[in-house]
Amino acid sequence: MRINTQEDPQPLSFGAGENQQQPQSASLLNPGNDSRQQHWQLSYQSRMQPQSGAELVYDDQTLPKVPARGLYTEQARQERLAFARAQTGASLREVEQTRLDPRTLVSNIEAFIGSVEIPVGLAGPLHIKGEHADGLYYAPMATSEGALLASATRGATALSRAGGVTARVIGQRMMRVPLFGFASMQQALFFADWVQDQRQALAIEVRKYSNFAKLVEIQAQVLGRNVHVHFVYETGDAAGQNMTTTCTWQACQWIFKQLQQFDGLTVLNFMVESNLSNDKKVTYQTFIKGRGVRVMAEAVLSDAICQRVLKVTAKQLVSAYQNFITGSLAAGMIGFNINVANVVAAMFTALGQDIACVHESALAQLHLELNEDGDVYCIMTMPSLVIGTVGGGTNLPQQRECLELIDCAGPGKAHKLAEVIASYCLALDLSTLAAIAADQFARAHERLGRNRPVDYLKFADLDTPFFAEALHNSGLSELRPYAVEPLQVESKGSSIITELTAHKVSKLLGHFPFSLKTNSGDVRVMAKVKPLDGEVILMLNSMASMCDARLAQSFNQYREQLGFKGCHVRELAVMSQQDPRFTRHAPQVYGVVEDPQREAYVIIEELLEDLVLMDSADDTQAWTQPHLEAAIRGIAQVHSIWYGREEELKQQPWLVDYPTAAGMLEKRRLWELLGAHAREEFPEWFSEEDLEVFRRIVSGIGNWWADIERMPRTLIHNDFNPRNIALRNTEEGLRLCAYDWELATLQLPQHDLAELLGFTLVAPVDAATVEHYLELHRLELEQHSGQAIDPEQWRYGYKLALRDLLVNRLPMYMMAHTFRHYPFMERVYRTFRHLLEIEGVRL
Repeated sequence: MRINTQEDPQPLSFGAGENQQQPQSASLLNPGNDSRQQHWQLSYQSRMQPQSGAELVYDDQTLPKVPARGLYTEQARQERLAFARAQTGASLREVEQTRLDPRTLVSNIEAFIGSVEIPVGLAGPLHIKGEHADGLYYAPMATSEGALLASATRGATALSRAGGVTARVIGQRMMRVPLFGFASMQQALFFADWVQDQRQALAIEVRKYSNFAKLVEIQAQVLGRNVHVHFVYETGDAAGQNMTTTCTWQACQWIFKQLQQFDGLTVLNFMVESNLSNDKKVTYQTFIKGRGVRVMAEAVLSDAICQRVLKVTAKQLVSAYQNFITGSLAAGMIGFNINVANVVAAMFTALGQDIACVHESALAQLHLELNEDGDVYCIMTMPSLVIGTVGGGTNLPQQRECLELIDCAGPGKAHKLAEVIASYCLALDLSTLAAIAADQFARAHERLGRNRPVDYLKFADLDTPFFAEALHNSGLSELRPYAVEPLQVESKGSSIITELTAHKVSKLLGHFPFSLKTNSGDVRVMAKVKPLDGEVILMLNSMASMCDARLAQSFNQYREQLGFKGCHVRELAVMSQQDPRFTRHAPQVYGVVEDPQREAYVIIEELLEDLVLMDSADDTQAWTQPHLEAAIRGIAQVHSIWYGREEELKQQPWLVDYPTAAGMLEKRRLWELLGAHAREEFPEWFSEEDLEVFRRIVSGIGNWWADIERMPRTLIHNDFNPRNIALRNTEEGLRLCAYDWELATLQLPQHDLAELLGFTLVAPVDAATVEHYLELHRLELEQHSGQAIDPEQWRYGYKLALRDLLVNRLPMYMMAHTFRHYPFMERVYRTFRHLLEIEGVRL
């Protein structure tokens, strides 16, 4: 017999018509019965069958209970941890680690076993002009949501540059609404009138039980024969939910005594709360009347500020807001905001607030409108911030430190805290709304499209067979590993590209050190797992989208023509070169893995240890003349390999994207937008005059890049700076070790020299010093290439290389500098500017 159940998608057909076939199950059992009834009988029997296995029934003796109930000692905590491990099998090793003293948590938690750590970041600064909060404020936010603090900071920057946020606390109220039930509506109406007349007496009674709670209103609401009495309090610097419960319960005891004077007026039902206080819930009552602190934050953004910081026009921002209003109305939203809950939850967690109150505290009304002058008037109204600066979680040590960070710890600070939170809610809403209006929101979450499942490389795959096969198949080494052990090293030398892309892509990327036991002894290696070129391009495109909508559009147009196409296979090929002029000046490579099916591109190279000046880009004071000369001699030998062999180099399958005069001219709009972004983001060191000179250089790019194409070129490192180079101490003296060759390309050899000088020298630079290094490079390249190089043409090529670096490399660095601070950035720009001035280009 086959019964139609949830596993059978074909519906049964019910009916008495002659042409309708009866269900098979019904006709087989009893053709004369109604088929629908028969179906449900069968369905009931099948569903009510007892499940396999014995049914467990727990009683007081068999139900496991968490031990050490009510005890706040370390011994009790360990006893509970042992119980939890025995019951569940969980290790709880990380949860067990805590700095909290159980004895101090009596009012905060029960059955304490440990802590969960949440990252705390700092947003801001935000200029707040409040009655209580006045000045620059940095907001601590505890969250695991990426981009939250960056977005809040962007909004705070816009508001601060616009003159700041005016914030005011409008009022405070906390409610408890007990229910009184009577025999009739008549009694209920009498009681309602009477109790509202007792406000003064009840206020005196409440004062006996709290120093903070002040009863300010009594309102009776009659529903049939029940009366809901709204006790409305001001609670000072405490959030007040528990406090008002206690005070209300005591006040009700006073009411019971007073009612004894009225014969026959008996309370048949009493509840200290009947869900009309709206605790931790979103309701229209809370939105309209308020609960907690009611606060408003106001600002005016000029169109210029909107475009400079938020990357949209004022009109675009308001238009996006109006579209959001339409969607909010269609959804039946209570109030309207973009994502206020993010700030409320993150700050509540960091500041020891009742996190469950995020629900009602995130009620907010954002309002935007265009002024007649084209500026945007912005106001955020938050009617129900349930916050406190005393009691509860505010006494926990880390939470108290975060409160101290914004000067909101202790009595007298609750209204200041409200003004700070509301101001940051306005900042985040404006930033998020602008991101959506500028299409940054979607672009920031763009992912690489794949039409097949991929078995990505995992860390566990980096085992002995993996290394053995990689070394054997590559033919680059005679080593044969038979055991592998991961290493812990302080510096892994991760490239900027790999590091930034790893934040964007959910797969194994980066540098992983290992010790290999081989036929020739122990060898320490680094497995460099590379991102795909498409993943790198998406990361950069996402970065551009957060800078400016126009920049993002232009960047996206030329995304595969910016030197990153093929970067994952390019480095494998470059590092596999066996010319001694290259191998002397690069890490030793033992093997490479190129597995397109798994998207696995790996270089197994020596673990770089005991090098001189490794990872020294942030501070280059130790780069003296001998160090620079060693680096220049080394890179000149590398340049000599392909020098003047441009056509042959272009034919290499791994060089799929290299710069040309036509391509650089075609992308002129992109270079202009990158320069404009640098000016907007870093006006303190990229001046308006700098931007004008930058634009003049870009305007002539077709002419001077044509001169570059007419000069001998070679394979260059193209990221030749102290982030990617170091020196070895050898018997022959210092020797270059250049790594991270993913951006290697066809260009003037002077390009690497110009980048090295720009990163290592400090302005003002002596012209004779530049001449010395320039001539050293020329003579070394002449010697190792066997080709004569004209000094005048060489100097002109160096000048053109400086221009090229100014146009595309430095602005790319500045774009990344917007999201991640690079300590070297301002110094490097000033040096490049000075180097150009030496060559007659005024910046």
